[in-house]
Amino acid sequence: MAAADLVPAAADPGRRGFLTPWIRRTMVTVPIVAALGLAAVPWFCSQPDRVSKFVAEAVPELQADVKFGSVKLGWAGPITLENVSVVPRNGGKPPVTIKRIQGSHGLAAILLSAGDLGRLTVEGLEADVEYDTEGRSNFATLVRRDDGPEGKAGPPRHARRSPLRMELNIADARVRVSGPWADEPWTSAPINVQARLAAAEDGPWSEWTIEPVQLLADARLEPGVARGMLAYIAPVLADTTRTSGRFSLRIEEARLPVGEPAAGRLAGTLAMHEVVVGPGPLVTSLFQSLPGRLPPPPAIVFADEANVKFRLADRRVWHEGLEFGLPLAKPGQRLDVRSSGSVGIDDKSLDLKLALPIPGDLPADRPLLAALAGKTVSVGIGGMLGKPEVKFDGSIKATAGDVVADLLQGAGGNGSTAESVADLVGGLLQEAAKRRAERQAAEAANPEAPPSRRGRILRRFGQPPPAADERPAERKPSGDAEPPAPAGQP
Repeated sequence: MAAADLVPAAADPGRRGFLTPWIRRTMVTVPIVAALGLAAVPWFCSQPDRVSKFVAEAVPELQADVKFGSVKLGWAGPITLENVSVVPRNGGKPPVTIKRIQGSHGLAAILLSAGDLGRLTVEGLEADVEYDTEGRSNFATLVRRDDGPEGKAGPPRHARRSPLRMELNIADARVRVSGPWADEPWTSAPINVQARLAAAEDGPWSEWTIEPVQLLADARLEPGVARGMLAYIAPVLADTTRTSGRFSLRIEEARLPVGEPAAGRLAGTLAMHEVVVGPGPLVTSLFQSLPGRLPPPPAIVFADEANVKFRLADRRVWHEGLEFGLPLAKPGQRLDVRSSGSVGIDDKSLDLKLALPIPGDLPADRPLLAALAGKTVSVGIGGMLGKPEVKFDGSIKATAGDVVADLLQGAGGNGSTAESVADLVGGLLQEAAKRRAERQAAEAANPEAPPSRRGRILRRFGQPPPAADERPAERKPSGDAEPPAPAGQP
């Protein structure tokens, strides 16, 4: 082999000239393209239609399209969504509209945190709840559910894990409730809510957690909110003919699974203030089940300032502490009825127990009355909300029915004319007005006296309600002493 063959050949000058410019151009072009691509991502994601499609894919059970007027996204800056509306796919008008949503994180922070949106502030939220003649709301059709052959109680079978996490601050939201029973919608005062979306502690799904909040304080009770929303907490309000008075509503706890909120947990307190309503199906059915099929009384008075505890569990709304009064034949007295039990979220089924405490000062010469004096008659309520079925305890059905009929006879039966109805309702309202006038005069004469009822209500809801053993004991009339004012009378 020649020595020249052992010397490496020199590199081809032409080939070296081809590779060097190509490598240089690649090193310059790739970063530029990457930078342009990254810069275009916020613009690409800021298209309202694309954001709507992302929401539809993220919430497949939602039977509505979320529309956006404008979307502003940035890698570092906050996300801003404006003029948001939830449009049902069945052609109905939007039940929810929002003026503005602003987040604390930009796209970079969201991606680096694997889906944490940070804190979102919601402004100008308005919810329009509309009920039809069957008591169904427009919100019932927004979420698709498939119960299948299994029962509705138990773990949330349709709950799912959300790819996102966030803290939600809703400021000055308003709720309007309308239905065929009222000419004008009921509108709430501004509502502030703080919530959090995160992985559930007791299951492989995500859930919304709502902080304790005073939703409503001393709000006016109107047919729309009474018959449509509060009837699940106080079933005696279902399909009531008239409403007057005020109420307060507080949420103590709420844990609602994503995809199936009705299977979550919720607890709160409903307080009634000087509430008088006309008889609904529950009271009407109770009277019709008594001997003689007495007509219902013209008015039902709720125990004033009573706290009705309610909770959501097993797809049912449970309540206890609900008291309302039925006028007795003896002037100035009434039969206080205590209600407890539950209402089904999906089928409106009733499973209630009414406790009717019989007064202890009944005539001794009436054996049937004397047999139950001072005792409590239990009445079971089944059926559906608005269509109740009444059942007395089987062992004392005849006796209890006769006793209750004797007690109530005259309240709505004897001479039940338009004049007597007007007198009874007018008397209740006049007495309430008299008590309010006396209270206002006393407060004006003594400015250093304890705060007014409204002040007490607001302060009370800032703390947990008093325990049952801390509440004043009930007073019952006995002997010839003058009977005290009824518990539900203002």
